[in-house]
Amino acid sequence: MQGKVSPSRAIFLDPGLPKGGDDMADTITNDAVRQNYAYPVGRLLTVGDAQVFTQVEWPDYCEKYELRGEHIPELIRMACDLALQENDSDGPEIWAPVHAWRALAQMRAAEAVEPLLQLTRIDIDDDAVAQEFATVFGMIGPSAIAPIAGFLQERSLPWLAVSLATEGLTEITNRFPEYHNECVGILIRLLEHCADLDSIAVGCAISGLLDLKAVESIDAIREAFRVDAVDISIAGDLEDVEIALGLRKHRSTPRPYYPFASKQLPSAVEAFETGFADFPSEIDNWPRPVKVGRNAPCPCGSGKKYKKCCLV
Repeated sequence: MQGKVSPSRAIFLDPGLPKGGDDMADTITNDAVRQNYAYPVGRLLTVGDAQVFTQVEWPDYCEKYELRGEHIPELIRMACDLALQENDSDGPEIWAPVHAWRALAQMRAAEAVEPLLQLTRIDIDDDAVAQEFATVFGMIGPSAIAPIAGFLQERSLPWLAVSLATEGLTEITNRFPEYHNECVGILIRLLEHCADLDSIAVGCAISGLLDLKAVESIDAIREAFRVDAVDISIAGDLEDVEIALGLRKHRSTPRPYYPFASKQLPSAVEAFETGFADFPSEIDNWPRPVKVGRNAPCPCGSGKKYKKCCLV
């Protein structure tokens, strides 16, 4: 939802339509994208800022907006509505998909999992998807496991889709610990043919296994590193992984050069602004960059975890 700075366009209620509850029209038409949604789902077009990037409690959508099971298909349509997702307006309608998928999460709507997973394939430049989809899958719960497992069988998925699916499994396990072994098994199977996966996606799968403290996955993880299929910027190299799983205490080799910002980055920026004065000699004296843990605060200062912010 970032970067949407065009003038807002009105959301209007068609005066010719019969009235529903709370004096709302039965159908709400969004003038920016010309999308019609029946009452009460259409009310979500008018809610506005979902406060995605702040730590807030979600409202009870079913109680507040009179949403019921029969509204699930319409909520799925709104959550996956690309006209809303890609709209350049800064009006309240751009937040409607967020409200819709939150409502689906609270309703534990298993039928929403597959459409939402398919949405992660599309590069819609929406930070809200990266911020909340794993939570949505976790709230939907065990009924989301089978769709996620089926989704991860495709080997050509973009890395972000894999990351959100694997984080979804982690969220499910956190909420329903009795499904730990099933979720770990899915991630281990994902690594069995990792040579044909995007290396970032493999790193995300390993990151998920670390979050689940899945020591039993170490053989599959070691094989992934052996065939050089892992992007080490996600969860580190094999020694980092073994330390995270409690299988070793210390590194045996020097820490690799991770592609993260050095503590000396401000001086690099300053050098750029001053015409690179003394810049080449300064590079030689830089310390190796410090690896940022995926669960550590993001170095950008956003207040979010690194894996939820600049890593994505």
